[in-house]
Amino acid sequence: MANRARSLMVEQSPDVKTKKIQRRIRRARITRGEKCLMALMFIATIVLCIFVVTNYANIYAKEQEIVQLEQHIAEQQQINENLQMKVAELSAPERIMYYAKEELGMSLNDEQVRIIQEKAPKENVQE
Repeated sequence: MANRARSLMVEQSPDVKTKKIQRRIRRARITRGEKCLMALMFIATIVLCIFVVTNYANIYAKEQEIVQLEQHIAEQQQINENLQMKVAELSAPERIMYYAKEELGMSLNDEQVRIIQEKAPKENVQE
């Protein structure tokens, strides 16, 4: 029996020595405050992205409007040039003479023609 007790003690003692102290290794947890900060940063990033995209959309719309206005201006300038050419054609002295003689039956009397010229304004020069 004594032998038996010794053998049990010997068997038990290695168990005591081989037991390792198991410590709980805490994993680095994200705190509640850090979670809130990350959520706020995420929301701020999303809002900033939406703001940038909206600005680009507004810029694109304004550029399209500018292009349309420039096209409209070019069309109007072409119309104005055509009208100026038509005015020049219709106010030509030869055409007026033809219209007066043929259509209205008028004749040109050189004795009644008066040439009026505007005098150039005199410059006031103080000496």
